[in-house]
Amino acid sequence: METYVNTVLRPLLRGDGGEIEYISFDGATLSVRLRGECSFCAKSGLCMDWCEEKIGRDLGKTVKISAEKKRPYFRDK
Repeated sequence: METYVNTVLRPLLRGDGGEIEYISFDGATLSVRLRGECSFCAKSGLCMDWCEEKIGRDLGKTVKISAEKKRPYFRDK
């Protein structure tokens, strides 16, 4: 799953200024950290839903994504 995140999802999100970082995968839940534009995007939940669907189509797996937002230090308020 880490390879999929790094080679498929990461380039797609980078195109919009976002960043996704693989944390772990336990077989059912994919844990990721959102950075860059994704760290404060109001639509990141919809994007993660889309990523879940894409994983299902591409890999044939039903996965729930747990995303943590990591804001740059200058955005913390």
